[in-house]
Amino acid sequence: MIISVRSLSYDELKRNLSRDDKIVLWSCDTCVKHCGIAGMEKMTTLADMLKEDGYTVIKKELISESCQINLAKKHKKAQEDILNKATAIITLTCELGYQCVRNVFPKMKVIATAKTFGSGNFSNRKGPILTSPLPTTNLEINPEGYTLKNLVESFSLQQGFFDADKAPNPQKITITVDGKPLEVKKDANLLDELLAHRMKIPHLCYDSSLGSIGACRMCLVKVEGKRGFVPSCCTQIEEGMVVTTEDEEINNLRKSVLQMIVAECGEEIQQSRDIRFWLRRYKITENRFQLSKKDEVVDDSDEVLIRDPNRCILCGRCVKACANLSGQKVINFANRGSNTVTITGLNDPFANADCAHCLACAHYCPTNAITPKSISKKISGYPFWTLISYPKTMTRTTRAG
Repeated sequence: MIISVRSLSYDELKRNLSRDDKIVLWSCDTCVKHCGIAGMEKMTTLADMLKEDGYTVIKKELISESCQINLAKKHKKAQEDILNKATAIITLTCELGYQCVRNVFPKMKVIATAKTFGSGNFSNRKGPILTSPLPTTNLEINPEGYTLKNLVESFSLQQGFFDADKAPNPQKITITVDGKPLEVKKDANLLDELLAHRMKIPHLCYDSSLGSIGACRMCLVKVEGKRGFVPSCCTQIEEGMVVTTEDEEINNLRKSVLQMIVAECGEEIQQSRDIRFWLRRYKITENRFQLSKKDEVVDDSDEVLIRDPNRCILCGRCVKACANLSGQKVINFANRGSNTVTITGLNDPFANADCAHCLACAHYCPTNAITPKSISKKISGYPFWTLISYPKTMTRTTRAG
């Protein structure tokens, strides 16, 4: 991964702007996100800070890999109407990502916010570590690498994100969850807040970077006053809300969804870390649905990616990632109801689908239905634990999604 550190203070950033500017925030969703200075959450924080100070933010644009100029051009074309109204772009990217934006928007005021130091890796204990400094940094090779704190102190840069601790505090309200009061952000996404409070709510289609999809039905909860079950990923928090996240009915629904997924996709789906975790969480060892594994052709026509439709659970993540992060819109849904499938292009082989190979679809796929060829062999040969046994009697199953 590329290691970058914030180079501007919030006051310095504002000095590069005017009150009349119409601002676009342009963020990478890869390396700099892991360095803590980019991503959808950081864009939202910065947008709130700027709006609080009287600036106009008209667009937040998240791109899977900002250093790919073809992706930047795709995003420009897809969002042309609103981007043409902008007068300034703030880039939450590495230096190469900043140069790409400069090249794509040559007449626009483009503001860099980070200094790039080279490549490295991520340590669970220390976070991002610079291991291969760029020659321009004049840093010596260090066997232990350089932490972000080392770089901040050595180069007099900015720690963390734009004084996020000084960002306007979101309004808090109290709701009731499983009989206990819980302080949450007003108007926030219910699933986001439950997860932020370390509640284990199963979800396969939702990711905060992609937004709500509501396809997998794993995050269903009960909300007092609302009929039936509601997907927490599509529910906005309201004052006085009373939520039930676990009871016998909810757990039985979640178990059924998991059993249908395994029945349709086969035991190999348990190689997916997410699927395996929830199977164990709900202690599912038997499947009441008939094993009716799909037998669709694996598409290995592309030079970079391999797509196995037999593993697809129609969660929609790849569709959203390709449209929102890559700007390509190469992957889409086709047909309706139980005949719904994901396709590339106009149902073309992957190799003919104008894929930019940004890997956003593979990164967000929860079941390894789309994987880089470099690791697909490892996945197919990876030993898995058979957690589920199947009934001898034939039982009709429906398509899981």
